[in-house]
Amino acid sequence: MSKAKPYTSGDVKRAGIALLETELDDSKLNDTLNVLTYWRNAHVQPLKQAEQLLLRYIFKVDKNAFLAKRLKRFDSIRKKLNYAKNKNQQIMQLTNVQDIGGIRIVVTDLRKLKNIQKVLMNEVCFYENDKLIKFDNYIEKPKVNGYRGIHLISKFFNEYGDKRKIEIQLRTRLQHSWATSLEIIDLFTQQNLKSDDGEQNFLDFFRDVSNQFSIIEESDFFIKNDSEQLTKQYIEKVLKNRILIKECIQIRDFLGKSNSFGKTIEKNFIDYRSLLESVESKITSTKKGYVLLRLNTIKGSVDLEFFKPEEYLQATQRYADYEKLLLENKSWVIALVSTNALGGVKEAYPNYFADSQLFLKYLGLIKIAANLAEVSLHSLKKNELAV
Repeated sequence: MSKAKPYTSGDVKRAGIALLETELDDSKLNDTLNVLTYWRNAHVQPLKQAEQLLLRYIFKVDKNAFLAKRLKRFDSIRKKLNYAKNKNQQIMQLTNVQDIGGIRIVVTDLRKLKNIQKVLMNEVCFYENDKLIKFDNYIEKPKVNGYRGIHLISKFFNEYGDKRKIEIQLRTRLQHSWATSLEIIDLFTQQNLKSDDGEQNFLDFFRDVSNQFSIIEESDFFIKNDSEQLTKQYIEKVLKNRILIKECIQIRDFLGKSNSFGKTIEKNFIDYRSLLESVESKITSTKKGYVLLRLNTIKGSVDLEFFKPEEYLQATQRYADYEKLLLENKSWVIALVSTNALGGVKEAYPNYFADSQLFLKYLGLIKIAANLAEVSLHSLKKNELAV
């Protein structure tokens, strides 16, 4: 028998509209966040069902894959509603947000991603009235900011007898390294590059890097993990195409730009990684359960609380309490992460804790191509002048 719902869909819609108000009195803010907590938690059971389905398949296709699940943070919900409002000049209903619950699958390469996609698209949970609920192929058609991946919407029942949407994302490790690196920049520079909103030079940089990464991972030598042949093939391809040459040089030059403190963009990014790695070092030995993290991006300080698996509701309530308290303070980031058996916090909540070493590794390859291309262009110009 289904549980009685404490709020109606109308309550949820009104809470979504209230969330966009710049000022809320304490009473209205508390009521709004209580409804939001209910709505978010109404996706917990469907999220678990989606995870169980995925675990039946992914490791058979790719033993090195990893899975991360999450409920969308209040601040992320607000950003999404605001973005829709500003873009469409109308309010997006909270009940229409399709990724309150989400699972990300990260696989080794494009070939394995396509195999998992093929298997999943045979499952009935992705269909309604014999049609896919929603399918976005951002590999064939990347987003404006360069984001690549596959998104599928599924539906599962919750404890109230309602079907709720769960978004499934498929990415390769290289696509994932790009996406998490973009989120690290968003986190520390207070931009919203993820939603195409931010400084144009950063937007151009990530778009260009995405394009170069797609060329790199389409190579058979990437799939074979043959670095020597991959480097040779990639550089040869770049040197034959002036557009690719321009992109590589722009990427290299942007990374070398300095801020007011004399640090390059690349050094800043490495510093951000170091801070996040200090967070990881505090929780790598944490047992199975949940960790509530409070990260002050100004001071670089990190506080954490551990909750046992059976204390999940207590953890979500504490999480909601801190979000209410720090809703307007942009120097704080609040995250509730699961330390599950699939690789710990680093892989369970990769948006903030993923190792971006892969991103830096292939940026290095792009910089090599840029340097060689510049020499090639210089020689070409000298020959043209000589003629």
